[in-house]
Amino acid sequence: MIVAVIGAGKIGEAVARGVAESDFASGVVVTKRNLSTLKRLKSKKVHITTDNREAARDADIIILSVKAGDAKGVLEEIADYTKGKIVISLMAAVSLRMLEGSLPEAKLVRSMPNIAASIGEAITAYSPGEGVTGKDLKVVKSVLGTFGDYIEVPESLMNAVTALSGSGPAYIAVLIEAMVSAGLKVGIPRDIALKLATKTLTGTADLLSKNHVHPAELRDLVTTPAGTTIAGIYELEKGAVRTSMMNAVEAATQAAEKVAKKFQEPQ
Repeated sequence: MIVAVIGAGKIGEAVARGVAESDFASGVVVTKRNLSTLKRLKSKKVHITTDNREAARDADIIILSVKAGDAKGVLEEIADYTKGKIVISLMAAVSLRMLEGSLPEAKLVRSMPNIAASIGEAITAYSPGEGVTGKDLKVVKSVLGTFGDYIEVPESLMNAVTALSGSGPAYIAVLIEAMVSAGLKVGIPRDIALKLATKTLTGTADLLSKNHVHPAELRDLVTTPAGTTIAGIYELEKGAVRTSMMNAVEAATQAAEKVAKKFQEPQ
């Protein structure tokens, strides 16, 4: 099976690499305007080109990973080569309605991964279009699984998903940066503070995920009366960390919805 990845930016290149390293695809066609940045991706299994039409024509499955502003032009380019094919859009703010208007004979899936795809650890939310069958969904999941985990959500949540998990790595990076600064303040060398902070975060995330523990339950497990943890949590609550995170995701959702309005109608 040939998979085309149209638009090899940071996410697109990560997705292409994940698909290429799997047994799922027999070949991967990757497009980008500037091919010089993709030389490291080229192999016997991966073909790189600037021609979106060629990529769509030769592919069994098409992954769209271009900026929303470029969507109209790219959709027009590939429209004649999408009949009956699964087309997975990674484009933020581009609705299934717009995709269906441009590619009416394709089997469409809207999705939103995050930058963790670059290490095969993305979480990708996806919403299938009306023409996608159960058999098609198995194929979609096989593709998404090559660069991380996945979860199906109603399309009405996709802008909120973009704000939470799409933008989420940036929030986590800010949090880790703050923890490193905190370590420096109490005398921990920067390299040690960074390792402590990152491993604490990944270990906690794995614990919550694998043991199906609620965050509040985990918090209570490590919080003892008059102990160090409650002293720290008290200061965090004074600083309104919880409220700040909620406000950040809400603001990002509103920003995503504002961008999406520009692409609601097929043009």
